[in-house]
Amino acid sequence: MKLLLLNLLAAICVSAHPAAATGSTSCTVKSYADFSTCVASKSATILIKGPFTIPAEKVVDMTKLQANTHVILSGKVKFAKSSKLDGDGPALMSVGGAGIIFESDATNPGILDGTGELYWDGKGGNGGVPKPKMFRTSTTGNSVFKGFTILNAPVHVFSIGGSDTTFDNIKIDMSLGDTKGGHNTDGFDVSGNGITIQNSWVHNQDDCLAINKSQGKGVKFINNTCIGGHGISISVKEGGIVENVLVKDCVVKQSTNAIRIKTLYQAKTGHVSNIAYNNVQFDGITKVGVSIQQDYLNGGPTGKADSKMPITGVTFTNVGGNMASGSKAKALYLLCATGMCKDIKFTGLKIKAASNNLKSTCSGITPVPSGAGCNQLGTV
Repeated sequence: MKLLLLNLLAAICVSAHPAAATGSTSCTVKSYADFSTCVASKSATILIKGPFTIPAEKVVDMTKLQANTHVILSGKVKFAKSSKLDGDGPALMSVGGAGIIFESDATNPGILDGTGELYWDGKGGNGGVPKPKMFRTSTTGNSVFKGFTILNAPVHVFSIGGSDTTFDNIKIDMSLGDTKGGHNTDGFDVSGNGITIQNSWVHNQDDCLAINKSQGKGVKFINNTCIGGHGISISVKEGGIVENVLVKDCVVKQSTNAIRIKTLYQAKTGHVSNIAYNNVQFDGITKVGVSIQQDYLNGGPTGKADSKMPITGVTFTNVGGNMASGSKAKALYLLCATGMCKDIKFTGLKIKAASNNLKSTCSGITPVPSGAGCNQLGTV
């Protein structure tokens, strides 16, 4: 009888707890407090079931997930506005671990809402109110993020580190920022290795993709749509290395730039190599269709190339589209320090310029690449 009572009391205690105990098969998150419990439980599956709101000044830390954890996001999880968190601190959500699957529920799609409209002041991460980044990953071991939506991040959406991780069918909707002061709302900032981003959709006010560094297996950006921002970028600072990048079957619309490679002005070390753009189409580009620049500074380009960072082995195959009307726009802009851009090849470059655009310019690169359309209004 005594043993029966003890078992009954244990069962009552377990059933009263909102999340699963250590070692259980699944664990359910229905509030902010449940996240730490579920991560510590080492459950095989974590079910995040919105709607609920993360309190102000709090972040979700899922960086110590058990290997091969399956996270399923359903409904909307909203992050209340913070007044202290900023871009130098933790992101609103961080995920790490090996072999992680983080995906949307198939019947009740998952949404993470950063309430960026409460932060936006037109200054992004360059001033104004503090603004935290949205989602940081440090996953490895063939991890996958799939099928969910990020809505209205305060600034940078995904900050991607780690390695061997795929982002598939992700929707980043920052369209409200077009009229509400969104700035520095990069879609995917990549500093990891072996990263694949595919079948995704981004509407934002900064780089759709920004590769800052990636070695070895590099980055694949395939079958994605970019709207309203600064296009597909490789942006390398002092000592940075970006190599083995494939951008394929992508569309860029109503953006300032379509494709650009920019390296730091007066960089002394680092390199960019083995970069391929295949079948990238664009429309409504207001500044530059395709650019390689070695005059980059955070405050803006200097207009003078000065670099010891070589850019080599870059191919553009079946790239093209339409420039927007404007007296400052140009189809192509190559600005390289002497001898620093080599083996740059264009095959099937077809850019239609507007009649009032500037002519394309190519400087610091010898010989001038065939098919680039240097000193022409466009190539078609």
